[in-house]
Amino acid sequence: MTWLWILVSALILLMVAGGGKREDESRKKTESPHWIYHPHVISSDDYECSRCRARFRREAAACPKCGIRMSGKTVKDEEEWIEEEEDLEDLLDDD
Repeated sequence: MTWLWILVSALILLMVAGGGKREDESRKKTESPHWIYHPHVISSDDYECSRCRARFRREAAACPKCGIRMSGKTVKDEEEWIEEEEDLEDLLDDD
Protein backbone atom coordinates (compact mmCIF):
# COMPACT_ATOMS: atom_id res chain seq x y z
CA MET A 1 0.00 0.00 0.00
CA THR A 2 2.91 2.33 0.74
CA TRP A 3 4.24 1.95 -2.78
CA LEU A 4 0.88 3.17 -4.11
CA TRP A 5 1.21 6.43 -2.13
CA ILE A 6 4.77 6.87 -3.41
CA LEU A 7 3.61 6.29 -6.98
CA VAL A 8 0.70 8.72 -6.67
CA SER A 9 2.97 11.37 -5.09
CA ALA A 10 5.53 10.95 -7.88
CA LEU A 11 2.83 11.31 -10.54
CA ILE A 12 1.48 14.47 -8.90
CA LEU A 13 5.00 15.97 -8.81
CA LEU A 14 5.53 15.13 -12.48
CA MET A 15 2.23 16.77 -13.42
CA VAL A 16 3.07 19.93 -11.47
CA ALA A 17 6.57 20.15 -12.99
CA GLY A 18 5.20 19.57 -16.50
CA GLY A 19 2.65 22.35 -16.07
CA GLY A 20 5.36 24.99 -15.90
CA LYS A 21 6.91 23.74 -19.13
CA ARG A 22 3.55 23.86 -20.89
CA GLU A 23 3.04 27.44 -19.75
CA ASP A 24 6.48 28.48 -21.07
CA GLU A 25 5.86 26.71 -24.39
CA SER A 26 2.45 28.34 -24.85
CA ARG A 27 3.92 31.75 -24.02
CA LYS A 28 6.67 31.25 -26.61
CA LYS A 29 4.09 30.31 -29.22
CA THR A 30 1.99 33.40 -28.53
CA GLU A 31 5.00 35.75 -28.41
CA SER A 32 5.23 37.53 -31.75
CA PRO A 33 8.20 36.48 -33.89
CA HIS A 34 10.87 39.14 -34.19
CA TRP A 35 14.48 39.78 -35.15
CA ILE A 36 17.19 40.09 -32.50
CA TYR A 37 19.87 42.54 -33.64
CA HIS A 38 23.43 41.60 -32.64
CA PRO A 39 25.95 44.41 -33.12
CA HIS A 40 29.59 43.27 -33.29
CA VAL A 41 32.87 45.07 -32.66
CA ILE A 42 35.02 43.52 -35.39
CA SER A 43 32.80 41.36 -37.62
CA SER A 44 29.65 42.51 -39.40
CA ASP A 45 26.41 42.82 -37.43
CA ASP A 46 23.76 40.13 -37.76
CA TYR A 47 20.11 39.42 -37.01
CA GLU A 48 18.78 36.34 -35.23
CA CYS A 49 15.33 34.81 -35.70
CA SER A 50 13.52 34.60 -32.34
CA ARG A 51 11.95 31.26 -33.30
CA CYS A 52 14.66 29.11 -34.95
CA ARG A 53 17.72 31.10 -33.74
CA ALA A 54 19.27 31.20 -37.24
CA ARG A 55 21.43 34.27 -37.95
CA PHE A 56 21.54 36.41 -41.08
CA ARG A 57 23.28 39.58 -42.23
CA ARG A 58 20.06 41.55 -42.72
CA GLU A 59 16.42 41.63 -41.66
CA ALA A 60 13.65 40.29 -43.88
CA ALA A 61 9.87 40.15 -43.70
CA ALA A 62 10.12 36.42 -42.94
CA CYS A 63 12.92 34.17 -41.69
CA PRO A 64 14.71 32.53 -44.64
CA LYS A 65 15.26 29.32 -42.63
CA CYS A 66 11.97 28.59 -40.85
CA GLY A 67 9.69 30.86 -42.91
CA ILE A 68 8.01 32.49 -39.90
CA ARG A 69 6.63 35.96 -40.67
CA MET A 70 8.18 38.64 -38.46
CA SER A 71 5.45 40.67 -36.80
CA GLY A 72 7.27 41.99 -33.72
CA LYS A 73 9.73 44.86 -33.37
CA THR A 74 13.47 44.23 -33.69
CA VAL A 75 15.16 43.86 -30.30
CA LYS A 76 18.76 44.96 -29.81
CA ASP A 77 21.11 42.62 -27.92
CA GLU A 78 23.99 44.70 -26.59
CA GLU A 79 25.38 42.08 -24.22
CA GLU A 80 27.18 40.22 -27.00
CA TRP A 81 28.75 43.48 -28.22
CA ILE A 82 29.91 44.37 -24.71
CA GLU A 83 31.49 40.92 -24.26
CA GLU A 84 33.35 41.27 -27.57
CA GLU A 85 34.53 44.75 -26.61
CA GLU A 86 35.87 43.46 -23.28
CA ASP A 87 37.66 40.59 -25.04
CA LEU A 88 39.18 43.04 -27.50
CA GLU A 89 40.37 45.31 -24.68
CA ASP A 90 41.98 42.33 -22.93
CA LEU A 91 43.68 41.34 -26.16
CA LEU A 92 45.01 44.83 -26.90
CA ASP A 93 45.92 45.65 -23.30
CA ASP A 94 49.63 46.59 -23.09
CA ASP A 95 50.07 45.64 -19.41
